[in-house]
Amino acid sequence: MNSAGIYIHIPFCQYICNYCDYFTTEKKAGNIPHFVIMLLREIELTAGNFDHHDWRIDSIYLGGGSPALLLPKDLEIILNKLRGHFPFSQFPEITLEINPGENSFADLKLFKEMGINRLSIGFQSLNPKFLNILTRTHNPDDCIALYENAREAGIENISIDMLYNIPGQSVTQWLNDLKTVVEMQPDHIAMYSLTAEKGTPFYTDIQNGDLSLPDAAIEGKMYKQGSQYLRDCRFTQYEVSHFAKPGKECRHNLHYWKRDPNLAFGPSAHGFDGEKRYWNVASLEKYGEILSQNNLPIQNTEILSAENIVNEIVMNGLRTNLGVPTSCFDNIDDISIQKWESYLEIENGSLLLKPEYFHLADEITADLMVG
Repeated sequence: MNSAGIYIHIPFCQYICNYCDYFTTEKKAGNIPHFVIMLLREIELTAGNFDHHDWRIDSIYLGGGSPALLLPKDLEIILNKLRGHFPFSQFPEITLEINPGENSFADLKLFKEMGINRLSIGFQSLNPKFLNILTRTHNPDDCIALYENAREAGIENISIDMLYNIPGQSVTQWLNDLKTVVEMQPDHIAMYSLTAEKGTPFYTDIQNGDLSLPDAAIEGKMYKQGSQYLRDCRFTQYEVSHFAKPGKECRHNLHYWKRDPNLAFGPSAHGFDGEKRYWNVASLEKYGEILSQNNLPIQNTEILSAENIVNEIVMNGLRTNLGVPTSCFDNIDDISIQKWESYLEIENGSLLLKPEYFHLADEITADLMVG
């Protein structure tokens, strides 16, 4: 029986950040009840096609947007619907993305009671100036309050998301933020480089010269020194941007990187059934319209070629501590491997990128791609 995950995209935000290019919409009270009804219908329709799959669900990830904006009773209805329609492992990992300043202690206790056992908290920064540049509506005190309330509510697995490469940010400021986060003793830290994605207000500000990103050398130092600091603090760097205390790796993300099956629900959500990838329409209106006709809101599907599969294995393997199975070597140019030999190591029959060279993952992966 294969382990599998479920991702649910809940696209509502109190306010859409200037740098975000995910499919989101600002929260309107009238939209959410209808969305929940449509989501439940999508779960039922998908379950009707599920019988031939030999899967056991061991992770649920509620992402967005800010899924914690849904009423706790709505989240509980969604989770119970999933439990009623799919086979689950005994102790599934259930992650909820949550933003500081948006939920009460009472909410957190209800989340814990309904089975949510992991939070992914979007701090992004602990510097008020940078939070303002990112158009985040919370302040550093909100971050600390949410973390402490979550611990008091009994959540034992907490991940914190942090951004670096913010306009005006120095290496020292970045490392100070990381130090403060580490002292809070989270179980997992994700650190991402801020990028200007086309179509976002942040991209427009960069193009117009109203803001400018740190230069590439500073960005590189932030990544390398930040990664080294977290490794020195005994976090395992199990992926380019992800660091965990032993045993606290995100099970759901590991499904993606191991190319395990995952079901996807909600507008713009992407899923994989083991053979083909599929993705839903990125429109709340179309999502509801299609489901109201009892059809799945899938926009398109892609069946991967043999070459694509090898390239995915190489890309995911080199970006993680899983490595690339030696069985893939027949398809990879020996000269390319020799070029990067001093950056790689072989362990348990897999080719791995040494953690201190994770900043070169994209460059090395591009060299080892087939086709």
